[in-house]
Amino acid sequence: MAVRWLDRVLIVLFLFAAFVGFYYEPVFFLHCGWAGLHQGAGGACSQDWVGRAWLAYLKVEPYYADAPLFLQLVNEFDTLLFGWLYLLSIFVFFTGRQTRGWYKSLATFVSGMMAYAMTYYLTWESLTYHQTGANIRSVFFYNGLWLLIFALLLARLYLLAPRTAAAGRRQAAAGLAGYHA
Repeated sequence: MAVRWLDRVLIVLFLFAAFVGFYYEPVFFLHCGWAGLHQGAGGACSQDWVGRAWLAYLKVEPYYADAPLFLQLVNEFDTLLFGWLYLLSIFVFFTGRQTRGWYKSLATFVSGMMAYAMTYYLTWESLTYHQTGANIRSVFFYNGLWLLIFALLLARLYLLAPRTAAAGRRQAAAGLAGYHA
């Protein structure tokens, strides 16, 4: 019961992440961009709701108005490196293939990449929020969602993975083989 509930939560979270990765961020990059964000309310970002949302985020993280390249890349990698996994995960969870070895390996690798990227970014934010003027609680609230998604994914794949009878027999046989050696 808890596994099915978590599967549904993950599908919703991956739908949201796919929306961000394949619509929200690309619209920002293409219609507004970092230069438009730098121009503020009078620039290109004021032309659509995505740009206005990014302008509103400047109140949380003013440093984004003049974001250095590393900070731009942290944001752009979500679309370039992680977006495809969001779509794949939606398909995998809808079709019940989330416990397959290939998906677990891929999801574990990407989860590690996301954990590294977000830990790096949130550590940087924690160390510099006095200088940048960031609202550190809001930064953690908005960006911590990505860590939550991947933590829930790993919990689902490894802690709440249903055990099949065949897997139990293989594990027992492997354990017994170790005693005979």
